[in-house]
Amino acid sequence: ALHRDRHTKRGGTLVPSLGAAATLVAGAATITASEVLHVVICAAVVVLLAMQMLLAVDPSPRRITARFAATAPPVALFRAVPHALRRAAEATEQIRSTRARAWVRGLALTLPVLLVFALLLAEADPTFARWRDAVDAFFSSWEFLPRVIFFTALLGLVVGAYGYAISNSAAPLATTEREPVRWLGATERVMLLAAVTALLWLFLALQLGYFFGSQPRATAPGMTFAEYARRGFAELSIVASASAVLILFAEHFGQRDRHGRLAQLVAYALVVAVLLLLASAVHRVLLYEAAYGFTTARLYAQAYMMVVAAALVLLAVEVAHTLDTGRLFRRTSTVAAVLLVGLLYWNHDAWIARRNIDRFATTGQLDIAYLTDELSPDALPVIVDKLALLPKPTRADLRAALQKRYAVSATLATTHWFEWNLSRTRARAAQAAITPVSP
Repeated sequence: ALHRDRHTKRGGTLVPSLGAAATLVAGAATITASEVLHVVICAAVVVLLAMQMLLAVDPSPRRITARFAATAPPVALFRAVPHALRRAAEATEQIRSTRARAWVRGLALTLPVLLVFALLLAEADPTFARWRDAVDAFFSSWEFLPRVIFFTALLGLVVGAYGYAISNSAAPLATTEREPVRWLGATERVMLLAAVTALLWLFLALQLGYFFGSQPRATAPGMTFAEYARRGFAELSIVASASAVLILFAEHFGQRDRHGRLAQLVAYALVVAVLLLLASAVHRVLLYEAAYGFTTARLYAQAYMMVVAAALVLLAVEVAHTLDTGRLFRRTSTVAAVLLVGLLYWNHDAWIARRNIDRFATTGQLDIAYLTDELSPDALPVIVDKLALLPKPTRADLRAALQKRYAVSATLATTHWFEWNLSRTRARAAQAAITPVSP
């Protein structure tokens, strides 16, 4: 009974927690002006809200698995639409009632009279005239039509989601997971893990002399150090990710009746080897940044490695006990979600711009094209503030590049109140500081 009460308590906070997480992620859309992050925000909010809707009828944390999260948006859409149509049909039935017919007739008589009187008053008062002109411009531009269609569809989905959540006919899904068919024999499982583990440790031993150094003693013919570091990171990260999947595969489908302790030790050795590979991959990116500067792609790559490293540690914990893939997914997703929220609210574009400009004092190199064309408007205030620290020729080139981009860009155009964005507001102020004054 105590376990059931604890389970019920956790389930009772799960649905509000998903809603709070979706709100927190959506709030970042007002902080950053990066279009890439806006796409990520939209996708994350859709997944979180879809999961919240589906879990409303059965808020069991054990239902949250990788498959559940991946299929949540289409499943939620498939279930919300019929409920939205049902609620719409119920609304039409209400309109046909005697009381509703009186309201409809009253509106049909009142609205035209109000419209005529308002138009007449607009000729006598400048405030009414401005309101009339604003309404006329709104409807004559056809700008409202796509928004009306979008928000009407969104309203229908919201009504359908609430209808699904409160409907007594919505049957909860099963919360128990089927035991996987363990078709991978114990011997084969140990052989597979041991072979990969031996290969990775052999690689580490051969690389020991310069694995974490600043420069390899030898690279492939015709390959520069930049290519070596970049390609090395990509391949090491792929091997690390694939190794984590391999451990998960072996634990999920492998038999445990024989060599269980040996397989566990081999899995631990493989986890340690993969963590060392990840450390080396991150180190290569750091070397590449020190030599060639900072970019969002390199920063995202390091964030991805942090998530993989956390997943490996959590996987090692699962290996010590009975593997629960759903629990592993939930814990790893929590780490990834925290990291994502940190990236969304941290102005990393500005940090990258600051680091690249600061390193100009020691290297004399500055990728002006990347600063102006690749970074989002989030970085513009920092770049403008740092202009005074640059020598005159570089400062003039960077200022000209900024003026060229933002003079024709619509990303900083004045928007409606509901499209307010903190980074765009700051970027417009920074743009005004570098815009030449017309004679």
